[in-house]
Amino acid sequence: MSGLGSPFLMRRSGLFYVRVAVPKDLVERVGLVEVRRSMGPRRFHEARSLASKIGARLKDAFMKIRNADDLTPTEVRNLIRDCYATLEDERGQGLKPTTNDLDMEQREQRVLAQDHATALQLQVDQREFAPETLGVARRVAAQHGVDLTDGSNLRLLQIVEGIARALIEADRLYVARIDDRLSPYVPSDPLFVESGRNITAGIGMTVQEIADEYLRVHRKSWTPKTQKTHKPKLDLLVEFLGGDRRAEDITRTDLLPYPEALLRLRRNYASRVSTTFASHQTASEEGRIQSSTAATILARATAMFRWAFKQGYISKNPAEALSIVEPKKKKGLRSRRAFNVAELETLFTTPLFTGVRSRHRRFEKGDALIRDEYFYLPILGYYTGARLGELVQLHLTDVILDTDFPHISVNEEGSEKHGENGFKHVKTEAGVRLIPLHPDLMELGFANFVARQKKFEGKGKRVFEGIKYGADGQPSTVFSKWFGRFMTKAGLDDPALVFHSFRHTAEDFLKASLAPKYLIDQIIGHEDQSASADYGVGIGLEVTFPLVANLKLPVRIPALLA
Repeated sequence: MSGLGSPFLMRRSGLFYVRVAVPKDLVERVGLVEVRRSMGPRRFHEARSLASKIGARLKDAFMKIRNADDLTPTEVRNLIRDCYATLEDERGQGLKPTTNDLDMEQREQRVLAQDHATALQLQVDQREFAPETLGVARRVAAQHGVDLTDGSNLRLLQIVEGIARALIEADRLYVARIDDRLSPYVPSDPLFVESGRNITAGIGMTVQEIADEYLRVHRKSWTPKTQKTHKPKLDLLVEFLGGDRRAEDITRTDLLPYPEALLRLRRNYASRVSTTFASHQTASEEGRIQSSTAATILARATAMFRWAFKQGYISKNPAEALSIVEPKKKKGLRSRRAFNVAELETLFTTPLFTGVRSRHRRFEKGDALIRDEYFYLPILGYYTGARLGELVQLHLTDVILDTDFPHISVNEEGSEKHGENGFKHVKTEAGVRLIPLHPDLMELGFANFVARQKKFEGKGKRVFEGIKYGADGQPSTVFSKWFGRFMTKAGLDDPALVFHSFRHTAEDFLKASLAPKYLIDQIIGHEDQSASADYGVGIGLEVTFPLVANLKLPVRIPALLA
């Protein structure tokens, strides 16, 4: 305690404490050798001043305690209310930041206060109080000249319960003041309405706070894309329930209408700026999201409540067994499928590959043959079966053509971070691979295109630098949307035909050539579930390149264009 400028002040682990020794003749009656109380994170001069005030009050209480009479019920209530008034003055000041990261401090202090209030409420409900709560009750009573050592069990229980309720209400006030220092505050507990100011607040975290905490906790384990896609889904839940509602108060009855409400969401709900759930819905069945999409949104809500229950933020899981019944699909129908021969011939004889009007009018037939990113990406997808994102993110160093086995390398090598141009991400461990390039690609001038891109390497590292990354930081977003419009213009409007269909097509060609499954998995980048997959370094290009180069493809693009 020495050196802090107050005989009642001590500091430990960066926090200040009030520490007052109990007179020896009162130790047995008070039940403590010393009174110690944390004052939380605050500045030194504030802690010193507060410690002096509390220390003086305790010294005065020790003088009164020797001659204290028994308390009446009214006096018990006044004692408890006086305790809350003291806490109100301290906690009502709200958070006093000690770092430059205000948001982090607010979240941290909010969670600490809510967890403390929840633990205290459990003690009140079970009428079983922790030693720390009992100690606080004795200290508060001692400050008012009351000795609880020899008091009746009933009186002790009343005071301890009241003090616990005062601490809970003080935590509620503190949470409210973190976000709003000026609005009136009215205590939720009727015991303190007379001494309080004005706001309604519940015990525990609100729905909005739990959603924020759920996203924060998983920030390190989720990719930025997952984080970004999950937030709008949780925002819907918050809008539906009300973000300021106490999560503990949410019942299964509150959530039962949610699955049906999700099925009425309009398709572009995420692009609409709104704070009401109803504005995201539509009466038009044709304009609504798919039931599978609604089920995915609901899965985020049930996962969040399951996590909150496991963490102890809520005492029950109101979303348990909540589900959306999806209509049965007709057998044989797939959400994505391979191209057939006629569709491939239609696709690769469009103006994009035979001649366009201009660089900005690629859907119109003309005399300009522009062999750039838009020309080569669909062709590479057809011949390699690679994912669109894997191709768009390729660096110039990932394309190796001056070798007996021309190939591309799908990897995550690079120093760029998510959201930066040149960032690379591979979906699975098996996705890191070397993909042989079919000789047709060389015949179509792919090597010349890469050489031209290297000539202008100062403009960027990527092979397909002309294709920008999406606002979500994903390399596939922009081109995927463009390709959808291109397919519609080409008359290939089956929703099961997308860029990913090239992947299914390539796999079908490999299977038709009777290639072993382990070779197909290595070229396509599928996880091999066999035990042997964990051994060795994989099959080399000297094996996979001849397999790809000798594939009997039903559509040869050089011949088709010739």
